[in-house]
Amino acid sequence: MEVITDLDDVPRLQNPVVAVGAFDGIHLGHRQIFAQVKDYAKQINGVSVVVTFDPHPQVVLHPNTDFFQIFPLEENIRLIQEEDIDYLIVIHFTKAFSQLSSQDFIQQIIRDKIGAKALVMGPSHSFGHQREGNHDSIAELCQANHIDIVDIPEFVFNDIKVRSAQIRRLIANNNWDIADELLGRKGSF
Repeated sequence: MEVITDLDDVPRLQNPVVAVGAFDGIHLGHRQIFAQVKDYAKQINGVSVVVTFDPHPQVVLHPNTDFFQIFPLEENIRLIQEEDIDYLIVIHFTKAFSQLSSQDFIQQIIRDKIGAKALVMGPSHSFGHQREGNHDSIAELCQANHIDIVDIPEFVFNDIKVRSAQIRRLIANNNWDIADELLGRKGSF
């Protein structure tokens, strides 16, 4: 896996299939996303691309909360590499970057910098300034920019929606075993 930390260093990629997110903890839901990215890339003779942020957007936007990362960036990178992703793009997240609209993010980064042919996302996916881009508006933006949308369902395990926020709640309440199950690894902590 090639890790890229500067958008100006993104090479010309062959039919990139992209997933965007904070991807903290690399849990079962993330693995489902990565599998779909790889599968669709294979179908269109492309490459798999994951876009994430450093620092985590919550750290920048809400610094005085009790938010914590499940794993540091280095561990998340290692876990993404284990998923056989071709490219990981780590965008430096700042307050100025957070002002970027979902339209500008799609056009300037996903289309122009990465050259995405497809974007993989779940039903609750959102991004852009104040998370104004929701699933439907992002799908419309992608269609207008000739980027396929690959929809995946939300990952549910034992009646629990698998999300990083849910895993943080479990950790905060010392529910280590359930957190490990949602992460798909024993002894994560």
